[in-house]
Amino acid sequence: MTLFKPQCLLTECRAGLVELEFYGLILVCSIDGVKTSVGEDNGYPFFHRSCSKPLQASIVADFNTHNFYELSQAELAVCCGSHTGESCHIEVLKGLLEKADLKESDLKCPIIPPLNNFDDLKVFSPLHNNCSGKHVLMLMICRQNGWDIENYLSMEHPLQKYILSKLEFMCNEVGLNSTVDGCGAPNWATSLFGLGFGFLNLVKMHSFLTDAMRMNPYFVGGENRLDTNLMRICDHIVAKVGAGGLCVAVNTLSNEALVLKVIDADMKARTIIALEAIRQLNWISNVSINSNLLKYFDSGVYTENGIKVGEYTPCFNF
Repeated sequence: MTLFKPQCLLTECRAGLVELEFYGLILVCSIDGVKTSVGEDNGYPFFHRSCSKPLQASIVADFNTHNFYELSQAELAVCCGSHTGESCHIEVLKGLLEKADLKESDLKCPIIPPLNNFDDLKVFSPLHNNCSGKHVLMLMICRQNGWDIENYLSMEHPLQKYILSKLEFMCNEVGLNSTVDGCGAPNWATSLFGLGFGFLNLVKMHSFLTDAMRMNPYFVGGENRLDTNLMRICDHIVAKVGAGGLCVAVNTLSNEALVLKVIDADMKARTIIALEAIRQLNWISNVSINSNLLKYFDSGVYTENGIKVGEYTPCFNF
């Protein structure tokens, strides 16, 4: 397989001199194929990381889990997301555990500090892990189907086998490379087109999930999260970020998917590149960008004292 060939997408300049360059790949597709791209991905498979969560959650439609547990939109959104561990997220997750007669100790995700520790907590539980929504939903589906909950993360567990088959169907790719994600759950890789194709299918086939994400963006992420802020100010975009510099967004009006991979996984670079790509695609008007998005995103380079000394500048065009 030919390796991918990334392109410089963004530079960081100080006093007019380029200090850093950020390379990556951008792909825009419809259900019929690739419409435009930057860099050459050559169909190389990338692990979905947390971008996979909405696709994994789509199996609720097959088991009617959302109706079985009478899940609200906020509950569905947190199961599709990478929450920041704020009190609003934790309360929803506790309610989900109660619905399925589960305990926090049933979760196999690591105990780590929340991404946003606004309450200055000193003690954490598995629920504070940003992947706990996915884990809670996995356990709920196991409970619903009478499956073992102790080994729910095993590649050989019927839950994970079913998730893999659903991913292959949604992304229209088979024989997927597998790994263990940071949270301990299985994770699979497809081409960037496969990831975009999967999200377009998600909008088409399981719109109740993507509607839940769009209507409850804070439960998909939280404060200062790229996907949350994109959906906050534009109700026709569904977005999800993932580790490894990934971001996928779908324009539900034009039925197009944007898939972005920043090679060095710099989060600020990913944010600025994603915003510029969406601006060039005219998914969001310049008025909206200037009046809304810029209060969430800043392209300046600053000293530790807050003095602006440079700028991040996109250097790609579709």
